[in-house]
Amino acid sequence: MSAILDGVKIIIVIPTYNERENTQKMIPALAEILPKIKKHQVEVLYVDDSSPDGTAGEIKEAQSKYSWLHLLEGSEKKGLGDAYSRGMQYAMKELGADYLLEFDADFQHPPQDIPRLIAEIDNGYDYIIASRYVPGGSIPANWTIDRKAVSFIGNLVARLGLLIPKIHDCTGGFKLSRVKGFMDQFDFSSLLSQKFAYKIHLLAYMVITRNAKVKEVPFGFGNRASGRSKYLTNEIKESLKVIILFQTKNPKIIKFFRFAVVGFMGYIVNASTLYLFTVLKWSSVMAWGVSTELAIISNFTWNNFWTFRDQKISGMSRLLSKFVQFNLTSMGGLLIQVAVGTISDRALGPQYRQLVLPVAIALLVLPYNFLMYNLVIWKKK
Repeated sequence: MSAILDGVKIIIVIPTYNERENTQKMIPALAEILPKIKKHQVEVLYVDDSSPDGTAGEIKEAQSKYSWLHLLEGSEKKGLGDAYSRGMQYAMKELGADYLLEFDADFQHPPQDIPRLIAEIDNGYDYIIASRYVPGGSIPANWTIDRKAVSFIGNLVARLGLLIPKIHDCTGGFKLSRVKGFMDQFDFSSLLSQKFAYKIHLLAYMVITRNAKVKEVPFGFGNRASGRSKYLTNEIKESLKVIILFQTKNPKIIKFFRFAVVGFMGYIVNASTLYLFTVLKWSSVMAWGVSTELAIISNFTWNNFWTFRDQKISGMSRLLSKFVQFNLTSMGGLLIQVAVGTISDRALGPQYRQLVLPVAIALLVLPYNFLMYNLVIWKKK
């Protein structure tokens, strides 16, 4: 994507609940920083859920002084995810946002880092993440060991669960998202969490579903300027729930699940014929080779009609051509299996074939085949 040459409108969305003291400090801090951003138009939208401490009153008073300051009020507190959902939709529909910046009210996200994130818009990025876990990023040194551990583990769970290890900070809430073609396509009624874990769903949507061009910008996550932290250790459980629900609808995961089912069916063919050839006292090479080829035929047939049905191969000549190609690409798996089987026969004896076979398939053959079938046969990354 080419760099953006013209200025865009950025709306900073800040949810609040009982943040009067921090709001009194934050608005002047933003008033110092926003005028320094010359190229783009930056405005602020507070989303306050009827804070009993009068947070909304502070914002209304400041609105008479700052034209860039907006307020969206809610009748009751429903959670951080719900507040961001309402705020983002309002920012897009009513304020004409081109980018949405998620930002905390309590100075844990330093206001002085806002221009650094916005600067990456000009480099063509769709999703700009303020990251604690890239070189130059950090978490507070005074955090207790258990809090640091939960933060690290929660982030690691999200990276592995979403299968996006290239993203280093998956659980942070300081992010800048492009609207057109991205956030304006998101169905907010489907948000999987109304709590802190909303951020996992939005990140998965931007990175996995929309394939956004991502930039991680290092920053130092701060301590709250005042008030009590809303950090909750049970957010790991909430994050796990979001990850599982998202992945059950992820087409890539569904495809791999189908591939695994087909692979299991191939394993049944492989194991049953291997047993038969063992009873018939075939040689190791013949027994392993022929049983594996029969499994390859089963895999090709079922993968073509089910796993990769959106790229289904049809026509007799093309089917034959692709079947030959399928065999050639599967040769690596066959050679892996024959090599492992022959070595295990000599080391352990043929009586252990049924134990060695599933281990060889799961750890070596399955990953190899999925990669090769996507890249060569059905040609999709």
